[in-house]
Amino acid sequence: MKKFPFMSLIVVLLASFNTHAQKPPIKFGDIPMDQMKMTRYDKDSSAAAVILADYGESKITYTQGLGFKLYFERLTRIKILSKDGLEWANFEIPLYHRGKSNEKMSGLKAVTYNLEDGKIVQSKLKSDAVFKEERDANWDIMKATLPNVKEGSVIEITYQTMSDFLSNLEDWEFQRTIPVVWSEYRAIIPEYYLYEKLMQGYVPLTINEQGENFSAIVITTKEERGDRGLHGNEITSHRIDFKEAKFRWASRDVPAFMAEPHMTTYRDYVSKLNFELSSSQFPNEAPTYYGGTWESLNDEFLKSDNFGQLVQGSGFLNKSVDEAVAGKNSPAEKIAAIYSFVKDNMEWDGLYRKYAKEDLKQPWESKKGSSAEINLILTSMLQKADIKANPVLISTRSHGFVREQSAISSQFNYVICAVVVDGKTVLLDATERSLPMNILPERCLNGQGYIISKETPGWVKLNPGFKSRTVTSIDLTLSEDGKLSGKVNFSRDGYDALEMRKSYLLKGEADYLKALAAKHNWELHKSEFENVKKISEPVKEGHEVTIAEYAQGGGGIIYLNPIITNRMVENPFKAEKRQY
Repeated sequence: MKKFPFMSLIVVLLASFNTHAQKPPIKFGDIPMDQMKMTRYDKDSSAAAVILADYGESKITYTQGLGFKLYFERLTRIKILSKDGLEWANFEIPLYHRGKSNEKMSGLKAVTYNLEDGKIVQSKLKSDAVFKEERDANWDIMKATLPNVKEGSVIEITYQTMSDFLSNLEDWEFQRTIPVVWSEYRAIIPEYYLYEKLMQGYVPLTINEQGENFSAIVITTKEERGDRGLHGNEITSHRIDFKEAKFRWASRDVPAFMAEPHMTTYRDYVSKLNFELSSSQFPNEAPTYYGGTWESLNDEFLKSDNFGQLVQGSGFLNKSVDEAVAGKNSPAEKIAAIYSFVKDNMEWDGLYRKYAKEDLKQPWESKKGSSAEINLILTSMLQKADIKANPVLISTRSHGFVREQSAISSQFNYVICAVVVDGKTVLLDATERSLPMNILPERCLNGQGYIISKETPGWVKLNPGFKSRTVTSIDLTLSEDGKLSGKVNFSRDGYDALEMRKSYLLKGEADYLKALAAKHNWELHKSEFENVKKISEPVKEGHEVTIAEYAQGGGGIIYLNPIITNRMVENPFKAEKRQY
């Protein structure tokens, strides 16, 4: 962290002028009675909960002997209107850490307010109800659930964080999945730091203000005097004048974000303000640029002990490589053999990671690992078999899109593998046992990934390797009483086959057939399945069925809808205004 090059500091005074600071929009614990008595939100009567106010402030402050630190404070107040809104009593606070530095949380207070006999009764969150969960190599999540929350409750959460990571200036979501009455964010940034501000979404800002403070750091230093027989200390002061940029953004009466079919994640569409540290420049120094380049990011991952060095090393995999490719001659055969070997010997733990936690030996021996560990093992084994293979950083659909203009590793949360076969790049992911080699899991189909390589770094499109396809063959006889009887056959490829296999293997054949009969209102007499576990082939199923009360007759005419399966019964796009 940047420190001014002064002698031993004994006093640091920060003076601010022309602040004219406005009060926060709410005060913790000051709950108006009309909010306690609220039973519905007039602007959205279907809302299960409503955010009455969400206020945050980020400030970069100089601290004696430590340099500049980033402080963030948040206060959120929510009204619970129905049972479906009770989930808003669960909250998470993300804390970043890297190396020996970590963000610190303080001042956590969370209270539930209920109206009992006309009086407001408080239920405070106890400290032992807060627990930490590791999300990945750099993020911990502080989790808690507020006590005694029920329909009609008002809940409040406030906390502060202190961070060494000035690049982590808090982003701010003005829009949430429930309505927001008032959302406000403020930032105070010394002139030494420049941030790019990126606004997304369609919700307009009610307030968008920028101003300046004239501030100063007054530093007092102490130096011993020993010349000319004089003794004691000489105290001197040095003043540094600088400007602070003051920002204030707010939105009023923000509608709830409503997801639509086929979206990736709400994070790609919700109205939000994003920040990226662009540069810093201190007095008498040249500017420092933080944007970085994709070339430097590629080099960083190649040199990482939890990424590139593991792929290059991990000599314990050599024996497994020899075992997997025994008797295989062509590169295509070796790739298929190693892919199957890894998939058969490793189970995905469900964690999305872009780094291995430590090394690759522990997950290999335990036969279980994250997306990074499994696919880095796959890449390492392919390279050891003299196959041109490299890891690929991607952002899954639930994580959001990647901005190619910003070379920031935090945009990625997952690793796959790229191999070159007959001059073509093929993408592999060994986490999904029910998918054939040439098909990525749907979670990975999100724009482009970045290949980490000494020779050929760069972007690769995350296209599906195969179309989703279901071929339905129906041979039914219509009787005079309107019943249909005969055979219905399905042949499924790609993601359709994956969905069927997962359902069949999870439920078992008996429960799968029971669910199928209930879904279509069929009477099943006999069923046969092919290739359920042979994932390189289409999965097939055939059923002898009787379908009653399907056709309607009258006046010597029978009316029959020929769409027996996969009938679209409603428009999936229900919003009156489609804004995404």
